[in-house]
Amino acid sequence: MVVIGLGALLAMALLWPGEQEVPAANPAQSTEVVNATLLGVEEVEGADNTGLTPGAVTVAVRARIDETGQTVEFETTDETGSLYRAGQRVRLASISQEGLPATYFIADFRRSGPLIVLAALFVAAVVSFGRVQGVRALLGLAITFFLIVGFMIPAILDGTDPLAVAIVGSLLIMIVTLYLSHGISAKTTAAVVGTALALLVTGVLAVIFVGAANVTGFASEEARQANFQAGGLSLRGLLLAGIVIGGLGVLDDVTMTQASAVFQLRRANPAARFRKLVAGALAVGRDHVAATVNTLFLAYAGAALPLLILFAGSPDSLGTVVATETVAVEIIRTLVGSVGLITAVPLTTALAAALVLGESSRLEGSATIESKLQRDSIDQNSIDVIESDPEWEQRLREAYRLPPRKHDE
Repeated sequence: MVVIGLGALLAMALLWPGEQEVPAANPAQSTEVVNATLLGVEEVEGADNTGLTPGAVTVAVRARIDETGQTVEFETTDETGSLYRAGQRVRLASISQEGLPATYFIADFRRSGPLIVLAALFVAAVVSFGRVQGVRALLGLAITFFLIVGFMIPAILDGTDPLAVAIVGSLLIMIVTLYLSHGISAKTTAAVVGTALALLVTGVLAVIFVGAANVTGFASEEARQANFQAGGLSLRGLLLAGIVIGGLGVLDDVTMTQASAVFQLRRANPAARFRKLVAGALAVGRDHVAATVNTLFLAYAGAALPLLILFAGSPDSLGTVVATETVAVEIIRTLVGSVGLITAVPLTTALAAALVLGESSRLEGSATIESKLQRDSIDQNSIDVIESDPEWEQRLREAYRLPPRKHDE
């Protein structure tokens, strides 16, 4: 486990991005985005709405810029016919060109208020239910955010292979969040190693099938825009990185559940051996996998719902629709993530069973020698002295015909 952690840290240091160059602004044209409040919105009568989406209208907008108090008027398109109304707080974009008056358009709504309230509600729910463990989970979430925003995204923008960045970042996220949320123990170590192995399987499968299906990554509008702005990005690499990171979100939940199941089974039945522990935990794992695979499909289907509706109205056959890159990407993402998830269950279960049995053997060995010494009326101080001397302990084990400690074998 230490090797994985140190390796990930070394890789992060090697992949750490340099300073990003900010593109120079066009001196002949500048765009500024400011906070504003809409004072009035009226539909423009007789406006030519040809070429707009159904239901869209042209509206005249009057807005006040919050910082300066200046009132500006402009026309824009209301995509639904009821999107804008007086009193709304928006982000107003101002485009200035030499020798021409500034033009304005509504860039977006201001959503900071509701988002802050929702974030506070989320934090309160996690802390009130999870208490100390909930606080540790929130700290892990903050570290995850830092690793994605502070390392992974800048490294990709710096030209580093997105898949390599995603694997290194995911390993670090996994190690930090699992140990931080669940503590340093054999159970958590089993979950961490199981997640790392399953993540490797997910990455390999993604590379194989994305390549075999000739997926380019250009089907995503967001990816094309990112490539246009940043330039030189590997869109296929971005797709692979997304599959790996998305898979991690499900894997750590499943692996931790499996490791916990093994340790609980051992606690409930101390006499249970490897095969029985694995069989019992796999029964739990099958139910978990069945529910999680369905969850994965529903998550991806929900995200791609507009796309599914678009293809539902297409005159093309189902086979033709499925073969399009846009749909093929979602299928690969779902199936690769599911196979990685299924792989994680037996791997983590076997690791957890081996670790819990090894841990129990060490405890049993120590307890047995102590009980025999106490049976022979040797006081506790003498026991402490003997157990602190490896040579004495070895002699006693030979005298009482006890097995050696696990690490002495």
